[in-house]
Amino acid sequence: MGSFVIENVRAVASDRVIPDAAVAVEDGLIAGVGKTGELRADRTVDGEGLYLSPGFIDVHLHGGGGADFMDADPASVRTALSAHMAHGTTTAVPTTLCAEDEELSAVFDSVTEFRRSEDAARLPRVPGVHLEGPFISPAQAGAQDPKYIKTPSPAAWRDVLRRAHGELLIWTVAPELEGAAAMCCELSGEGIVFSAGHSDATFDEAAAAYDAGYTMATHLYSSMSTIVRVRGERVPGLLEASLLRDDVVCEVIADGRHLPIPLLRLIMKTKGPDRVVLVTDAMRGAGMPDGEYILGSRKRGQRVLVFDGIAHMPDGISFAGSVATADRLVRVMTKDAGVPLHDAVRMMTKNPASAIGLADRGTLEAGKLADLVLFDGDVNVKSVYIGGEKTV
Repeated sequence: MGSFVIENVRAVASDRVIPDAAVAVEDGLIAGVGKTGELRADRTVDGEGLYLSPGFIDVHLHGGGGADFMDADPASVRTALSAHMAHGTTTAVPTTLCAEDEELSAVFDSVTEFRRSEDAARLPRVPGVHLEGPFISPAQAGAQDPKYIKTPSPAAWRDVLRRAHGELLIWTVAPELEGAAAMCCELSGEGIVFSAGHSDATFDEAAAAYDAGYTMATHLYSSMSTIVRVRGERVPGLLEASLLRDDVVCEVIADGRHLPIPLLRLIMKTKGPDRVVLVTDAMRGAGMPDGEYILGSRKRGQRVLVFDGIAHMPDGISFAGSVATADRLVRVMTKDAGVPLHDAVRMMTKNPASAIGLADRGTLEAGKLADLVLFDGDVNVKSVYIGGEKTV
C-alpha cells in the first residue's frame, strides 16, 4: 500500500484544531501527526488548507440513497453505505426497526454477507447491528410499527440472539418493561451496548436501568418520557435521568429539525462535549430528492413523505426518522448551535467510537485506522479515506 502524507491541512484533534498540520499514513494506519514539512513518506498530498478529521462514525442509521438496511440484501447495504460515505461516514452501524423475526434474521445475514464481500474494503466499516426494538414501549413507539413490539421474555431475547449470530452491537430497549433489567444483567458480558429508548420509564426506572448496565440513551428527546404531573406532583422521566447522569452517553439527532437549536445548546450545557454522540437516524430518503419513501423494508415498511429537510409520517404530525447525513450534523452544531468545530467533530468520531468499544479509530493518533475526511469551512466533504485508500 505504501505511505503518504497529507499536508497543508487544519487537523481536527479531540481538543483543538491544529493549523498547518500534516498526517502521515502507512499500511492503512495513521503513522504520525505533525507540522507541514516535518513528516516523510513515499508521496505527498496537498490538503489545500482544508480541515482533516477522523472519519465520521454513525451508530444509528436506517438507510440512505434509496435503500434501507431492512431491505436485507447486500446490494441495499452497499447503496446505503455509499450514500453516507459521500458525506464523510467511514464507520456505520446499520439499524433495524421492529419487524417479523424472519426479517430481522435477514438483516443480520445481509450484514454478514456484505462484510465478506470484496467491495466491503472500499465502503464504511460495519462493526455490527443496532437493534432498535422489538422490546420497546407501545406508548413511545414513534414511527415503529406497534404490531411487532414484544415483551423481553427470556425466550424472546434468546431467540433474537440466536438469529443475530454475533452481529448485535447496540440494543435499544425500553428499560421499564418487565424482564428488561434481567435481560441486561444476564447479557452484561456479551459485549452488547444497551441503550434506553422508545421508553415511557419514570426517572427511578431509568436510573435503575443505568445502574444495571445501560450506558446510552437513544435519540434524546425523541420517543422518550419526560416530566408528567401525578396528583399535582411533577415526575421526571427518562429524558431527565439521561441528562443528569454523567455516566450516560446520549444520542442526538442534530439535523436542526428534530431538536431546535436552543435544545441542542441545552444538551451541550448539560452533558458537555464528551457525553454526546451525534447520530443521523437516517432513513432511505437521505441523499435523495423530496418525495414519498418507505420507512423499513419495501415489503412491510410504512409510507413516509420527505420534504423541508425531514421525513414525515403521512399525518404530517410526527417525524419518521431523518434524511440527515453526518456532515449536516457537524454543520448544524457548529454553524447554528455555536459548538467549537473540534467538539462537534469529537461527537461524530471519538465519542461514538468510545461508546461502542472501538479503540482503533475516532482520533488522529499514530496507530489508529487511517479513516479520514477532508472538508471545507462549511463542512462540505471533499475527500474520504478508508484504511488509507481514497474512496471519495
